[in-house]
Amino acid sequence: MTSTGTSSARRRSLSLATRIFLVSSLLVVLAVGLAVTVTSLLAGRIARRAADEALKTSSSVQTAFEGQRYERLRLLSRLFAADPSFAAYVAEASGQHDARSILDLLSERRKDLGYDFAMVLDPAGHVIARTDRAQAAGDDLSKRPLVARALADYEAAGVWQEGGDLYYSVAVPISKDTLIGYLVTGFAINDVAALEVNKISGADVAFVAKVDGQPTIVASNLDRETAESLTATLRDQKSMMARVMVNGESVPREELSVRGETWIALLAPLKDAAGHVVAATVALVSLPNQLAAYREIQGALLASGLLSVLLACVLSYAFARQSLAPMRRLAAAAEAARQGDYDQAIAVDRSDEVGRLSRAFDELLSDLREKRDMEAYLTELSKNLPEPAQGRSFVGAPQSREALVVGITLRGYGRARSGSAPPAPGTPDPATRALERLGAEWKRLAGAVTAGRGQVEGICGQRLVARFEGEGRALRALALAAEAANGEAAAPDGLDLPIVAMAAGRVTVGPVSWGEQAERTMVGLPVEQLESLEREATAGEIVVSREVFEELRPSLERAGYHLAPRRALIAPQPLYVLSAALAARVVETAGGALAATPAGRSAAAAAATLSGIEPGALMAHRFEILSVLGAGGMGVVYKARDRELDDLVALKMLKRELWGDPAQLERLKSELKLARKITHPNVLRTYDFGEINGIPFISMEYVRGVTLRFLLDQTHRLPYSAGLRLAKQLCAGLGVAHAAGVLHRDIKPENLILEPTGNAKLMDFGIARPLERTAAGQTQAGFVVGTPQYLSPEQLQGREPDARADIYSCGVVFYEVFTGKLPFEAPTDVELLMKHLKEAPLPPAEHWPEIPPRLQEIVLRCLKKDPAERYPSADDLHRAFDELSA
Repeated sequence: MTSTGTSSARRRSLSLATRIFLVSSLLVVLAVGLAVTVTSLLAGRIARRAADEALKTSSSVQTAFEGQRYERLRLLSRLFAADPSFAAYVAEASGQHDARSILDLLSERRKDLGYDFAMVLDPAGHVIARTDRAQAAGDDLSKRPLVARALADYEAAGVWQEGGDLYYSVAVPISKDTLIGYLVTGFAINDVAALEVNKISGADVAFVAKVDGQPTIVASNLDRETAESLTATLRDQKSMMARVMVNGESVPREELSVRGETWIALLAPLKDAAGHVVAATVALVSLPNQLAAYREIQGALLASGLLSVLLACVLSYAFARQSLAPMRRLAAAAEAARQGDYDQAIAVDRSDEVGRLSRAFDELLSDLREKRDMEAYLTELSKNLPEPAQGRSFVGAPQSREALVVGITLRGYGRARSGSAPPAPGTPDPATRALERLGAEWKRLAGAVTAGRGQVEGICGQRLVARFEGEGRALRALALAAEAANGEAAAPDGLDLPIVAMAAGRVTVGPVSWGEQAERTMVGLPVEQLESLEREATAGEIVVSREVFEELRPSLERAGYHLAPRRALIAPQPLYVLSAALAARVVETAGGALAATPAGRSAAAAAATLSGIEPGALMAHRFEILSVLGAGGMGVVYKARDRELDDLVALKMLKRELWGDPAQLERLKSELKLARKITHPNVLRTYDFGEINGIPFISMEYVRGVTLRFLLDQTHRLPYSAGLRLAKQLCAGLGVAHAAGVLHRDIKPENLILEPTGNAKLMDFGIARPLERTAAGQTQAGFVVGTPQYLSPEQLQGREPDARADIYSCGVVFYEVFTGKLPFEAPTDVELLMKHLKEAPLPPAEHWPEIPPRLQEIVLRCLKKDPAERYPSADDLHRAFDELSA
């Protein structure tokens, strides 16, 4: 078919609104027709079920009614018979044969007690007086079932038949020291009793007895004509009545024709005190009456169905067009989004399916906007970074912080010169050889800085400056100094031993720009102190300022050393000097003897060195080590190429001194077990555990990106939409970790890495553990693990943390992401921890006045001291951020 023909066919097809109209009208017609048909088919069945239920209810009510009647008769009869004056009166009257007096007394008490029939018998069962027959005195009733049972058992209950009258009757003894006689009372089974049962159960009731050998209705709530017709029907049903009146059986359901209509009946026998059938109860329900309500429903359904069809013809087309209006707007928005326009307002105030679709599309546009803004942010950041040849970049506002700085000067390399005569063919120039060795030495020392969680701030010629921060910084810096001052490694070819200086205080780190070039620099009093300390030192010495010595004093004393200050020649303050061997012993002591304490773990981390594997090494003929990505307290992470899979991976290996430590090896395995439970785009994947040449390792997903810490260092704080996207990704990854039963316990910007696309991944489960610990030895009670700036109050107090501890750490990260500031800052770790425990953070609006109020509420709720006041889960926190995107 040609395009013209296709277009013509499209024009001839019915519109969507017309099709919705026709389909809805057809559905209404089918629904009404089906409803009427099904109602007609089921009406009789439903009516019969309703009749059966009414009969069952009537049977239950009749049973309860009889029991209530008998119980009431027993109570009033016992009360009457137990009256001493009545017993004395009966004894006196019976001796004088004064039946009239007793009859008067029975009639008088009948008004008070409400019985319909009563008589007094002597101990032998002869009538003394009875209310229904005044001349019956002396009649022998000892053979009647009720009396016979009373004579035998002292009490009896059952139906008493007297001619055509029926009574619920009981007999109780009358005694005064000795048996005087019996009192028999009864309630009449009459039309009133039938009406009471009818009111409660809704079924009609008739009481049938044999009169002149024929079943006869003696009481009912039926009208006269219905009762006569029922009597005739019962007399015709001889076999059925024989089952009830002769055999004493109950007939649970029987259809009878009464006045030409079908009635559903339930028949049950009425028995005397001896268990003989004396009458029967018939509960009835008129089937036409039951069907009447359903017939009305059927008619109403048919009428309303026809009206619905008419209304559908009028309204469905208009409704279809109105319903399609937002769909047309959504289609237009989708076309615009396809062209890259995500900044569109979508109405999400509806609560129907169109509203759900609108909300879903609006959330999709919000995600696309956040993704676009994050990518634009990262792209702009990469544009502002200088080229690699221009030096170390730092874009953003200067930052002032407490730090310990180390200066290392390799003095011997400063005198390297080229020979006066050209070198022999094939022989390298001495200066060239010295530069090659210097490069190797800087590579070694830079790796040691990374292993100690420090930052190289500058390398100029034969001088290196590094910065250390956080807990255990002095020991970590001392480990670097010991390695740098080692004579065998640091003084090749007899060159002078290096000089190491260490100072501490507040420094400012920031960019210095000239023209289009920019480079990071560090200034401050500690940097100036390095130069004066180096001038006081001789080759191979480690010279530290008084501030650094105070930090090292506990470790020195623990190792058994007491340093005396040396008088400075130039500097006004005293200084302290250590040899490389002494520094190494101090670090070794701190890393071993104290390994069981929180502080000891920090010292052990400070003593760590690289795992002895250099870039370029080939491990197990499979993993080609390309570079060092970073190092922590337990391991070193390498970028490697897996030659078997031809893919890049990250290898995390234990540091050299931990290879033989079973506890650290078990911790590495624990990290793998926990991390492998989690598979999510916002969590760094962990692949496998193994050993290479006896070195344990974990292979992980390699991501080429930057950490959140790097971004915050560069730009102070993230743009709102980019920060919102990152916050939701962190919550998503953390929620999956918690669902897998894993508590991270070290949420911080360093443990979030961003891919070039802006996707964030949570990493480093090195101190994670299950939410419910079952294995001993994972983390001892009372230990504080994590980074002080991001720890929750309960972690600082050594209490057992749960998922809400990670929520608190997330709150600190969010505070920093959106304001560029930490909620708590202090010159010492102790003061910082006290602020986390005691102080409320400043509202983020103090740092960013334009922050949306709802965002501020979310961040501050995460930072509540009481875990119960925080978000209960990462999923709840994620939903709160989703509301901000709406």
